[in-house]
Amino acid sequence: MDLQLKGQLGQAEAIYQELLAADPDQHDALHLLGLIRMEQDRTTIAIELINRAIALRPQMPAFHHNIAGLYRRCGRLEEARHAYAEALRLKPDYGEACQGLAEILTGEALASLQEPALEQISSPALEDRVKSYFHFALGRIFDVRGDYTRAFQHYRMGNKLAGRHFDAQAQREMIKDILYDYGPQRSSAGLGPDSALPVFIIGMPRSGTSLVEQILSSHSRVFGAGELGDISGILTHCQKLDPGHRAYPGCLAGLDAAHYQGLGERYLQRLTQLAGDRDPMPLRIIDKHPLNFQHLGFIFDLLPGARVIHVRRDPLDTCLSCYFQNFSSGQDYSFDLRNLADFYQDYRRLMLHWQQLHPDRILHLDYERLVLDQEALSRVMIEFLGLDWEPAVLEFYRTQREVKTASFLQVRQPLYKDSIARWRRYQFHITELMQKLDSTRN
Repeated sequence: MDLQLKGQLGQAEAIYQELLAADPDQHDALHLLGLIRMEQDRTTIAIELINRAIALRPQMPAFHHNIAGLYRRCGRLEEARHAYAEALRLKPDYGEACQGLAEILTGEALASLQEPALEQISSPALEDRVKSYFHFALGRIFDVRGDYTRAFQHYRMGNKLAGRHFDAQAQREMIKDILYDYGPQRSSAGLGPDSALPVFIIGMPRSGTSLVEQILSSHSRVFGAGELGDISGILTHCQKLDPGHRAYPGCLAGLDAAHYQGLGERYLQRLTQLAGDRDPMPLRIIDKHPLNFQHLGFIFDLLPGARVIHVRRDPLDTCLSCYFQNFSSGQDYSFDLRNLADFYQDYRRLMLHWQQLHPDRILHLDYERLVLDQEALSRVMIEFLGLDWEPAVLEFYRTQREVKTASFLQVRQPLYKDSIARWRRYQFHITELMQKLDSTRN
């Protein structure tokens, strides 16, 4: 288990396989191997393994919780609901299961979670991190009920008790270095392989990037690979290659065209492997990691033929949606409204910079316009990708594919307008955020 937590999946897998060779009914090994298969995006096998573990030890709440996450990823929401509920029945103080269940339920079923969750947060024995999950669940419950004051109070406590910390100064220094290193003086001719295969969808988290990926992935010649960490992984590799082990972007100073060619080709091979043997083969493959906005200069050098779609959403709606989302990892800035506002301002500053340097290489798309005029904006995107129009993109919610992000529910239903100007419900609680973001709003 320690090896798995450290990310050493290969070594952990070997241990579990050895245990299962000796005892095929070793339930913990089945469960943990299932989690490795989940990390490897082998979801069907992951579900089979954890179901075997559940059959052997049905009283283990973690087994039910983790298979619920897999069902949710696949769009099997009723099965996810049952699994989350069973985990919570077996362990009433299972905060993660309560939050997961609250994210799926609606109506009276959602309201039924209120009293048990309130009881849990009143327990002095419960750790703050666990209480945080219950507060996020209660935030959603009261938001759906229209009690926005109580909803905000619970979201605020959820964020406070999550125990997440963010180095805002380090982030700002990185942005300053990127702006300097990728200034007008730098050549933008591109050094890596010139392939039209990759498409990057970028923007702030909770800005509509998952929706855009779902729409485009409904085209027969487009494959949505989800949020890939490959670009960040490449940059970590470059830092190790750098004699001074400088952080990004300084670590790129010593790279030559051969490095970019090799790194770019490996990235393209990775995309092709993820797409698998599809018929017809995709002409475009999407990498939807929103925070790749930080790396566009590097991406254009690495993959000069890449297309980039930048999704924008009202700053207040974006930031509130981030604040109301208990991200499992990678978004530590979102747990404090001041850090969130600063991060958003840095994002906007950097995107304006890329727009000035590469005005013809980035398609800027407003979430609100997409919701209000889906077909027109969808046609713009398909044309930008250089593909023929297919009406299937208008029924994106019918497309069966895995969705790992917090938008798992939204992308499986037709577009709705309720998420536009949602911040107005909370305007009396976010005056400082409104003041800080006032200059960034259109």
